[in-house]
Amino acid sequence: MRVKLVKIGNSTGIRLPKNVIQDCGFEGEVELSVQNKNVILSSPKEGRTAWAELFQESIRQKPVQEKGGEWEW
Repeated sequence: MRVKLVKIGNSTGIRLPKNVIQDCGFEGEVELSVQNKNVILSSPKEGRTAWAELFQESIRQKPVQEKGGEWEW
């Protein structure tokens, strides 16, 4: 399938047909990688999505303090 490049502000993008998005199960975000001049889109890995929330929760439980150039938890 061929799609046209489109101007989006100062960038260039592509529009994915609705059926492609549905078939791939894309929602909200996608993982993008480049291998051998090929762009690869894939569904995000679930394990990485909660890192920011888990980090914020760890800070709330015990604040980070720096002592003598070392980080303590």
